[in-house]
Amino acid sequence: MVNPHRIITRYVVYEYLKIFGLSLSSLILIYVIVLFFQKMNLFVEYHAPLYLIFEYLIYKIPEVIFQWTLPYAILLSTLLTLGTFSRHNEITALKAGGISLYRITLPLFFIAFLISFISFVGNEYLVPYTSQKTRYLLSVKVRREPMMSFFKNYKIWYRSNHRIFNIQLLDSREKILKGITLYEFNDQFQCIRRIDAKEAKWIDGKWHFYRGTVRDFDESGSVQMTPFQEMEFPIQEDWASFQNAEQKSEELSYSELRTYIQKIQSAGYDATRYWVDLYSKLSYPLLNLIMVLVGIPFALKSGRSGGMALSIGISVMIGFAYGITYYIFLSFGRSGVLPPFLSSWTPTLLFGLIGIFTLVSVRQ
Repeated sequence: MVNPHRIITRYVVYEYLKIFGLSLSSLILIYVIVLFFQKMNLFVEYHAPLYLIFEYLIYKIPEVIFQWTLPYAILLSTLLTLGTFSRHNEITALKAGGISLYRITLPLFFIAFLISFISFVGNEYLVPYTSQKTRYLLSVKVRREPMMSFFKNYKIWYRSNHRIFNIQLLDSREKILKGITLYEFNDQFQCIRRIDAKEAKWIDGKWHFYRGTVRDFDESGSVQMTPFQEMEFPIQEDWASFQNAEQKSEELSYSELRTYIQKIQSAGYDATRYWVDLYSKLSYPLLNLIMVLVGIPFALKSGRSGGMALSIGISVMIGFAYGITYYIFLSFGRSGVLPPFLSSWTPTLLFGLIGIFTLVSVRQ
């Protein structure tokens, strides 16, 4: 005898995945078109070959999927699938047959949970790789800038004419290089000076070094050490030169970012904004599951009173509300107003609670 629950599950999964595929591909296409026109002037300005534009867009697709479109595709799919069932009275018929709303929607939660796991894996392995490729493509292949910086042991190494910089941490908000060591070389690539400083600040177009030591090396091999509390040092690199070399969280996996945090904390530097990014790497994939919770009650209501246009409008409204809430709380965390854990998890948990309460209130 055929199990009716298995038939219903198969039907719900098939309809949901069909709409999910269309929703996700549509959102990706929209984002890719927007990215194309955003970067078109840059590619034209530097006379970049046409294939680099398509290479750039291909590298951006994983980021677009896992960091932008996936939760909203799930929300839209939930609204359209259940809205269609409700509008065609299929949910009413199933409930009349003794099948609860929770049992009808259970396959959607399993799908969302699986997608949340895939989202975490994608952000852990694929997105960091493609983000690094995207940065390299724009800097080296398009703008034709020399490869001036690289990372080793989670430190930034930056090379310029006759100088090499070793930097522990960049503070973008305050424009500070923390834990900086500067090596100067002559034409024979012999080190003639080394400057160690606790930090260097970009103030009024000049670099000010604080709490450090200058070591001058002469040809005989002797060293002259000069400690200082503050020193203005003229170098040709401005703040933008180093900002482009900053270690970005999206280019690191969860495990790499956690190791990086441990490194900079052990060196005595504040890692608050990196803690926020670390926690968000866990909270954001869970949003895929939350979107099903939030979408089910709205889907049942919009299915009775409206069609696809209303479902799309609701998904845009919910997505916009979450996006605003999410980035406000992240900014609170990065600025130290809220603890990193709270700032990263509050928006997801808040929308999750809203989804649970509205789902419980739906008439069975």
